Amino acid sequence: MYLVFEKLAELAAQRGGDLAFSDDAGSVTWAELAARVTGLVRALDGAAPTVAIGLAGGIDYVVADLAITLSGRRQVPLPFFFSNEQNAHILMETGVGAVVANDPSLFAALPVPVISPRQAPVDGPLAAYQGGADRVIYTSGSSGKPKGVIIGDRQLTASLKALSPVIAADQRDRHLSVLPLAQLLEQICGIFLPILAGAPSYMRFEATKSLFGAPIEALLNVVQEIQPTTSVIAPGLLGRWVAALNAAGQSAPACLRFVAVGGAPSSAALIHAAEAVGLPVYEGYGLSECCAVVAMNRPGQNAPGTVGSVLDGLDVQIIDGEITVAGPTVMGGYLRGDAVPDRWHTGDVGHFNDGNLVVDGRKDNLLVTPAGRNVSPEWVEARVNADPRVVASALGVRDTDGALVLIAALAAPVEAADLAALMADLPDYAHPAAIILTRADEPGLLFPAGTPNRAVAAQIIQSRAAIELRATQVEEA
Repeated sequence: MYLVFEKLAELAAQRGGDLAFSDDAGSVTWAELAARVTGLVRALDGAAPTVAIGLAGGIDYVVADLAITLSGRRQVPLPFFFSNEQNAHILMETGVGAVVANDPSLFAALPVPVISPRQAPVDGPLAAYQGGADRVIYTSGSSGKPKGVIIGDRQLTASLKALSPVIAADQRDRHLSVLPLAQLLEQICGIFLPILAGAPSYMRFEATKSLFGAPIEALLNVVQEIQPTTSVIAPGLLGRWVAALNAAGQSAPACLRFVAVGGAPSSAALIHAAEAVGLPVYEGYGLSECCAVVAMNRPGQNAPGTVGSVLDGLDVQIIDGEITVAGPTVMGGYLRGDAVPDRWHTGDVGHFNDGNLVVDGRKDNLLVTPAGRNVSPEWVEARVNADPRVVASALGVRDTDGALVLIAALAAPVEAADLAALMADLPDYAHPAAIILTRADEPGLLFPAGTPNRAVAAQIIQSRAAIELRATQVEEA
C-alpha cells in the first residue's frame, strides 16, 4: 500500500484538479480525495484499532478504505449482500471498536462509535503511510459463518505489482467499478489500480445491481454513459451482456479494451461469444486467500478455456491434482486460525495446458453417482453456461433415484432440449437425467459473483419437479 499512497500524494500535488472517482452522488478530484482522506484520518484519531466499513460503496467507501489504512488500523468491510446474522458474526469475531457509516441507526445496537466518512476535508500534503494496516475479508455470502481472510501490505503490494503490467492501465483509462467494493478483487481493481494509473474510476450502483439479477439494461446504459475502457465482471453478468447485445443486433462499445471476468468458471464458448460482439474479455482465476488473483489471460495471449498464465512472483504447482500456490500474495491467515503454510492448497482441481492454468473444479464439489462414478459438476455446467441465456447452472444428485439433475438459472427463455444438445458429447455417466429451469433471480441460488449456492441448489433438486431427459440415469460399464 506504500505505492498507492505515494501515488495519491503525487496526483494530489501535480494533477489535483483532475477527476479521481465518480459515483451516483457526485465526484472528487485527486486533491479533494486526499483532503477527505486526511480529514477522516484525523477523525479516527483515538479510535479503536479495528474499524468496520458499513457502506455499500461509492466515494464514501473509497475514502473510508484509504483513511483506515493510512491510519494503520485493521479494516473490516461489511458486505451489503450478507445477511444481518452474517454481519453480526463478523462484528463479534473481529472485535470491531468503531464503524464508518452514513446511517448510525443501522448500528444503534452496537456499543461502539459510528463515524461518518464525510468529515471536514483537511488541505495539505497527504501523510506518508507508515505501514502495518491490514484488512479482514469475509469470503462467503452463503448461509453459515464465513471465514475472515487477513490481507496486509505484503499481499497487496505483490498483487498490485503483478497485476499492473497485465492490465497496463494509464491515465487515459476509465474504469467502471461493478463488483461490490467489499470484495477484495474490486478494492484492488476499482480503487488501488486506478490510483496507481492516475485514472478515474466510476461507480454506479445501478450497474452493480445488475450483478444481483436486476435488468441488464442498467449496465448497458451506464457503459454508454461513461464509455469505460476497463471493468471487472462475473461470468453470469457477461452471459447476460452478450445475450442483450445479440438480441439488439449490436456490438460492444469500441471504448472497451480490457474486461476481466472471474469469480466463477467461464466456458470457452462464452468467451468466444463475447469476442464475437466486440467484448475484449480476459478470464482470470484467484481466491481471497491468495489476494484475489493467481492467473490471468491477457491481450495477445488470450487462451479461452484456460485462466491464462500465472502472475509473476507466484509459484503454482499441481499436487495430487490440486492447485497449490506459494508466494507473497498468500494470505496472512484466517482470523483466529492456524498459521498459514508456505504453500497454500486451494481446494481447486486443475492442470496446465501449454503454460496456461486450467481450473477443473472444486474438490469438495465432486459428485458420486450410485454406480460409484466421480463427476465434477463444473465440467458439466460449463457446457450449458456457454449459452448466453444461461446465467449459471448447478449439477446435483437427486436423492430418490440417484440421478444427476441440472438446474439452469436463465436470463432469457430457453428450451431444455437446447441445453441437452450442448451436453450431447458428455459420457453417459456424466449426462444429467433431468433439468430444472428457473430464473436468474431465484432467491438464494446465486452468489454475487454468479456462482451457484450448492446448498440451495440441492434443496431445489430434492423438492422441485424436473424436465426428464431420459427415464433412468445410464451408467457406463
